[in-house]
Amino acid sequence: MKGPEVVLFVSVIFELWMGLSSARKASDKESTTHKTPLRPKEERKYVIKEKGSEVDDGDSLLLRPNYLASEPENVPAGMTNVKHPGGSLTAAGGDGTLDDTSAIQAIVNHAASSINNKVFFPRGEYLISSDIAIPGPVELHGTQSGIAVITSSTPYALKIHNASPVKSVLFNNVYFDGIRVKFDGEVHGPSATSNITIKSCIFFSSGSPTLRNAKRQQLKMVDLGSSNVYRSIFLRDSNAYGVASKFTRTVGVDVRENIFGLDLSKGGWLATKVEPVWYWRDRKEKLEFLMTHYNLEADQGFFKSCYYEECDERMRLAKNIFNGSPNIGRHRDHVMYLKGFNMMEVVGNYIRGWPADLSGGIKARNGKNLLVARNYVDDTGILLYTHRKIKPCLHNGLKNVVIYGNHLVQRTNPGHRASGISYYEPHNQGRDRNITYSANVFEIFGVSDPSNYTCIWLTNGDLSQHHVLQDNSYYGAKMPVKLHARYSTPLHETKENNVGITNRYNYPLYKLNIPPY
Repeated sequence: MKGPEVVLFVSVIFELWMGLSSARKASDKESTTHKTPLRPKEERKYVIKEKGSEVDDGDSLLLRPNYLASEPENVPAGMTNVKHPGGSLTAAGGDGTLDDTSAIQAIVNHAASSINNKVFFPRGEYLISSDIAIPGPVELHGTQSGIAVITSSTPYALKIHNASPVKSVLFNNVYFDGIRVKFDGEVHGPSATSNITIKSCIFFSSGSPTLRNAKRQQLKMVDLGSSNVYRSIFLRDSNAYGVASKFTRTVGVDVRENIFGLDLSKGGWLATKVEPVWYWRDRKEKLEFLMTHYNLEADQGFFKSCYYEECDERMRLAKNIFNGSPNIGRHRDHVMYLKGFNMMEVVGNYIRGWPADLSGGIKARNGKNLLVARNYVDDTGILLYTHRKIKPCLHNGLKNVVIYGNHLVQRTNPGHRASGISYYEPHNQGRDRNITYSANVFEIFGVSDPSNYTCIWLTNGDLSQHHVLQDNSYYGAKMPVKLHARYSTPLHETKENNVGITNRYNYPLYKLNIPPY
């Protein structure tokens, strides 16, 4: 990059990093009623006994609690308890058989218009038969001691969404079973709907959705600003193959410390003290309970893609774990597909389970001011593209892109452009500017001489705008990696990378010890 442009890019990235954060709190009330069951009790998949069950972990017989069983709970002060809301409000049953839709909607409406806008969901399964609309600023908090599950009567047909522009909404520690969450600012723009936080939630499905419903994203955010998705878990099994999340025309969204995909039978690594895993330790037993209670498939990594992004500004993806299943055997559409971005960071993520071909990896196209840094990419690639500009928000090419300090492991397809870092311009019409590749490390398994394998591919485009620094190297060796370019011989550049980037991202990568599916 050139001096002034790099300084501006790095300074804005730094301001973005410092500014993207959120914090919310937590809080109660009372009432009760009787309703007609929506789901017959014999349809419920109870495996765990009411107060606990004996579970053989291979070494000893343990008593596993039933995290859904109703127990006395300390409701945080100032929160409305959906099972005892008080006044004229009808209580939600939370037993998984009664239809709680109208009760929950009325309580949410009441809270959104009150000073105390916090709603508490005690342990239980809250079955809904139609959408729940969020009318204003409200917080939904699930219990910490157990599990509060909001369950759709028809998997992925129903959603919790904003009915109009809203600000200051928090979903905290809620389990969404076959429920989609959608916030859409519509034509009002990102300033109208903002400060939406999805924190410590779990998305899964205990039922089998139709093919059409399975294609719907579990989380969708459109035309909103200053929002956060963090420390949540997204799960999909073989019956619900699809996309976890999609973001369109957002401004200032931070997506961090989430998990996409798990093998529920091999969750021991969640109890480790290694960052960014340590905060999942208290979820390990609850996830094991979910698998047993709902008879879930162990393999919950059936994602076509984890992350679709289109025309977003000032977005940050950091310290997420993208753990896709290798057992899918269907078309994949990249672990993340980024296009039309402006001021975007993809940093410190762990990625595995996507194919080492052109349908895998991180794909970024037609955008500007992108930093992809310090990611651990296991057996898939980082793919840069310039396609035809078919939407106004798409940039005509790539501009100010830095691919820095990533660790790429090549196992099944070493030396192929889809296993390394590559650039491709199929239509020969983009206008690229200032694309830098620096300090990336390539670990090639099962070969005696890695220097025979090409790691960075500049298939076409204006090579004068692609700067490959000589510090891109093979793992365990000092030699610069082999390059490829069509119709020319690319050369390594000897200049140093921007000091602002190297200083800020000079920390170890997260090489997690996750057992294979």
